[in-house]
Amino acid sequence: MAKVEYNALVDGGAERVWDVLKRFGKISQWHPAIPQSVIEDNQPDGLVGCIRRLTLQDGAILREQLLSVDAVNLQFSYRFVEAPLPVDNYVLTVRLIPLTGEQKTVILWVATFDTREPDPQGQWTSTIESLIVGGHESLQVYLNQTATA
Repeated sequence: MAKVEYNALVDGGAERVWDVLKRFGKISQWHPAIPQSVIEDNQPDGLVGCIRRLTLQDGAILREQLLSVDAVNLQFSYRFVEAPLPVDNYVLTVRLIPLTGEQKTVILWVATFDTREPDPQGQWTSTIESLIVGGHESLQVYLNQTATA
């Protein structure tokens, strides 16, 4: 099983960052690679078990199921249900760590997955890491743009 970990700091208090991330079906509001996101079957956004359907820039579809939400510890996990990547058993966990006395938050992104074929050069691990880093950077841009809104 492959594992990608990316831990980084964002400008913004943990409550504010959590308020953005906990809206599972609203990722298209802050992630430019995802022009459309909806929760399927009229399920409530943030309900464990709900599935979000993402349309990517190239028109590909990605479906993700929310596995857990822990509002006390500012953590959630989801898995791929359908993805245009050759990986199985993909689970991503996001955890926020507030910095005491500062409007900054450490975000821990951890993804685990199996590749369908051998990946000796780590191509798919690099791809997953790029997606996580890109998402993190997009989140920071969104937080900056909405800081005074």
